[in-house]
Amino acid sequence: MRIGILGSGRMGGALGRLWAGQGHAVLFGGRDAARTEAAARRAGPDGSWGTLAEAAAFGEVLVHGARHAMPSAMADGAEALAGKVLIDLNNTPVPEGYAFEPVERSFAEAFQADAPGLRVVKAFNTVPAQVFDDCPDRIREHEVSIFVAADDAAAKATVMDLAAEIGFRPVDAGPLRNARLLEGFGDMIRYLINVADLGPCTTISARALPYPAV
Repeated sequence: MRIGILGSGRMGGALGRLWAGQGHAVLFGGRDAARTEAAARRAGPDGSWGTLAEAAAFGEVLVHGARHAMPSAMADGAEALAGKVLIDLNNTPVPEGYAFEPVERSFAEAFQADAPGLRVVKAFNTVPAQVFDDCPDRIREHEVSIFVAADDAAAKATVMDLAAEIGFRPVDAGPLRNARLLEGFGDMIRYLINVADLGPCTTISARALPYPAV
């Protein structure tokens, strides 16, 4: 599969490296050529680099971790994104005192409105970047959950398969509207890491207890 990483940030870079390791063709796109090239080189021989528009054109699946930028501005307009799957990793900026407000409109919904032909999927925003840096080999062992919300069933299935490939346990989190809940969930993870002091590799493994027999 061809995967375009929109931006050379920590999360997008980590996912790109993991999927390149699974044999996917990954193109990192960014505004800073040196930083983008460095991210691609860390991904090994299956990583390449270019501009944001080149990464957007290349990928069947796109990874978006730059909350300040709309997808259409990172590509050659909204029409160039039609039919592509876009994984939205974004959370809100951390407010003073970690006093998060309820999410009334998610980034995923804003991105979908920006490029209606996109197949937007919310995923990976509840996993800290430190998990990829410090304990990637323990993801599968601990069955770390990835919550996946989307209106497009095929796009959701694609992202769930990609998550499972790199060791996560994907959980169907319902329609794209539920990205609001997932962004709130991401806020809680950051609170637990930084205020409750649970540590930078805090994750969630969602399990259903066996229902007692009647």
